[in-house]
Amino acid sequence: MNPGSFDAGGAGGFEEYGEYGEFDDFEEGFGVYPPEDGGPPPQVAADIEAITEANEEFYAAAEAGDLDRLGAIWLSGPFESSVQCVHPGWAPVFGREDVLRSWAVVCANTPFLQFFLTDVRIDVVDRIAVVSLTENIITDMSAGSSEDDPGFIAGGRATTINIFRRADEGWRLWMHHASAVMESVED
Repeated sequence: MNPGSFDAGGAGGFEEYGEYGEFDDFEEGFGVYPPEDGGPPPQVAADIEAITEANEEFYAAAEAGDLDRLGAIWLSGPFESSVQCVHPGWAPVFGREDVLRSWAVVCANTPFLQFFLTDVRIDVVDRIAVVSLTENIITDMSAGSSEDDPGFIAGGRATTINIFRRADEGWRLWMHHASAVMESVED
């Protein structure tokens, strides 16, 4: 299978890529298929569609706080010890069991969580897919509050990389790394 890439809102705009030549030459060699050129071959297009669905299911399960759905999306089997997750501000969590436990903590302590995904880009090479995106997050920070102190709604952004691996059951999340984006303060 040819490597493939789909940019659903990426940055672009690079004219040169250092000593390695033109950035466009690099992308062409890697297998980027711009929509204006007819898009990717059918198998790559099918992979991108399946990866998009898996990525969306991951965020829908997290929003719903559904641990069974989260468990279904994370990789299991012979590679489950290599599963990794980095939540914003947390140390890395390794191994499927500990990653799912970390999501149980997030779900138990977050009464409301909603993601708006932007700048989504999917790159596929054989059995591995990299999804880069921005998570625009709205959350209820009222955990532990009372009627006298109802808490508050907060928002933030995280730059995120989700790496999926093709398994017998389909595309499964292997690694998730979300890093908070600090908002600049105007003078």
